[in-house]
Amino acid sequence: MRRILFLSGFLSMVLLIYSCKFNSETLKPRISGLSGEILLVIPQYKWESPLGDTLRKFFSYDQPALPQPEPVFDIIQVSPNQFSSIFTSHRNIINIKIDSKYTKAGISMANDQWAVPQLVIDVTAPNDSLCINLLIENADLIIDKINEAERQRVLLSYKKYQETDISRKLKKKYHLGLFIPKGYSLDVDSSDFVWISNETSLVSQGLIIYFYPYNDRNVFLPDNLIRKRNEVLENYVKGPVENSWMTTEDLLTPVYSEFEKDSLYFAKLEGLWKLQNGFMGGPFVSISTVDEKRERVVTLEGYVYAPKNKKREFLRQVESIIYSVKLLD
Repeated sequence: MRRILFLSGFLSMVLLIYSCKFNSETLKPRISGLSGEILLVIPQYKWESPLGDTLRKFFSYDQPALPQPEPVFDIIQVSPNQFSSIFTSHRNIINIKIDSKYTKAGISMANDQWAVPQLVIDVTAPNDSLCINLLIENADLIIDKINEAERQRVLLSYKKYQETDISRKLKKKYHLGLFIPKGYSLDVDSSDFVWISNETSLVSQGLIIYFYPYNDRNVFLPDNLIRKRNEVLENYVKGPVENSWMTTEDLLTPVYSEFEKDSLYFAKLEGLWKLQNGFMGGPFVSISTVDEKRERVVTLEGYVYAPKNKKREFLRQVESIIYSVKLLD
């Protein structure tokens, strides 16, 4: 595919450096651990109980819309007596505290408690049963919070190393604010379609942006989003062999969800792409919203092609970029 084949080495190096230094303002250490990791503090005997089963169910299930099984997070479990200074700098910490001194179950969240930029979540309850109920009711909230923290960490590194020329063009021509990291190139730039990619011989990550008129809310129905996606990709994203193009893999229906960010409504698709009449494929994530001022739908997608690598974190990286979108005046 013309540019469909990314780099992760540069970003990994940036994130490694970012994780090891001290913050000059707070004098707290930088976070440790890898993106997508959770340090779960819970006694071993409870980890092997129904409470542990519940935690594994919510925080290590297979992430949807990946071609091979990968957990949504990688869990490192330690007992409270093992939770020493070696672990306190971890990026994401969930501390499970079961004690009769608690009169009710609750969740509290803190940023930068021992390191920067860190997320610490305390889950407290008087007994296991109430803790399990609390997790059932609030697992999605916790997962969203951790995912948002990871995206912000990626963007923080991108802000230091940007392809400013591409960002300026997106701002001037399309009225979009978007963080584009170093190494990406602008491959296609038409009146209603943009293709930006970064490639190595092993991994490819790409961003696709397209616009079309907004008529009514029905444009955000899953079938309509997929239909429009396939139409746009067939027109613009051609493959390396004759009569091939990117399209949506129909053997696995994309996962549809809705969310709100910065007071904007977004419809989200997570699925697999394939090369029609070819042999390439991988995961993609797509978000769509309305630019009311210009009466248009704005769709931003990130895709990954990494046949020899795990794909969760590569997908998180492009997702972080498209989530940075701002609609400008």
